[in-house]
Amino acid sequence: MRDPGQTDQDRGLRSMEIHSVDEDVDVTHAIMQKVRQIHQMRHGRQEGKRRRSILIATLSAIFVLSSITVYASTYLVQIKNKEGQIILSTMEPWKFSVSEYNQKRREETEAELKKKLKPGEQAVYYIKDKQMTADAKEHPLNYCYLPIQHKDYDDLAKDIEEKGAPEIQNPAYVPEGYTFDHGRIQITNEPVWNTPEYESLLNELKEKAEKSEEERKLFYKIVPWSQVASTVIQYRKGESQLTMIAFARSKGSTVKVPSKQAVKLTVKGTEMILSSSTGQSRRLTWLSETEEILYVITDDPKDPLSNDEFAKIAAGMIRE
Repeated sequence: MRDPGQTDQDRGLRSMEIHSVDEDVDVTHAIMQKVRQIHQMRHGRQEGKRRRSILIATLSAIFVLSSITVYASTYLVQIKNKEGQIILSTMEPWKFSVSEYNQKRREETEAELKKKLKPGEQAVYYIKDKQMTADAKEHPLNYCYLPIQHKDYDDLAKDIEEKGAPEIQNPAYVPEGYTFDHGRIQITNEPVWNTPEYESLLNELKEKAEKSEEERKLFYKIVPWSQVASTVIQYRKGESQLTMIAFARSKGSTVKVPSKQAVKLTVKGTEMILSSSTGQSRRLTWLSETEEILYVITDDPKDPLSNDEFAKIAAGMIRE
């Protein structure tokens, strides 16, 4: 997740016209129809089971509709805390480009590095290559971390406790066909850019590169890390992935969600933003009650989720 900072994006948000979000979207018919379809498939159409199926469908629909409130939005969506402070807000997606050559070289380098790293290790690397363009020269050091992949949620939970990573509940509900693939903990890349530690490591690796006669070569150093950034759970159905992430954050700042289109959902009393950009995954984003954990659920464009599926997953991740 990129850190948008407090510069151009803040100015962009201030220049955007804020519209109140107060038009209700009636999703009753769609949800009722979906619930009926599910129960018809599970229970069949036999007359002896018809009344029971209708009762279950009705109760399911009542539960779903009482848990989800959807608001229409074409412009800016904002969520405030009890003190009236804006804690979550949409914004225009960033516009940035990366040289294809630079990207290819980094991908090749990281594939090579991951063969050398042990799970849980981080390498900071420098690529000696005159063909790499300006953005590589501005930020010459790159990071490669090989996470420990837990194939069982209980193992992930132990790692979360040991490392003090952001807590994330294994969802009580996922759409049919999805199974737990793995969980992992991601770190904060260190040393941080533009610090004395960064400059010292950069000078060390550049010095090695200058002494080498090879024109294209990788130089790296395994560097210890100290801070956890996020906890990730990934479910899979064939080639489709469903991802849930809990990001650690400091309370007090506004989280900005890049989006072309967004709606506000309320699940179990928690307001959330369901956002999308053209041709990309949709994301459901919300903050914990303490505002110190940011949760994001991301679907796969190959197997998009409906609004109520997003809401059901989120409901199963919120502690009672």
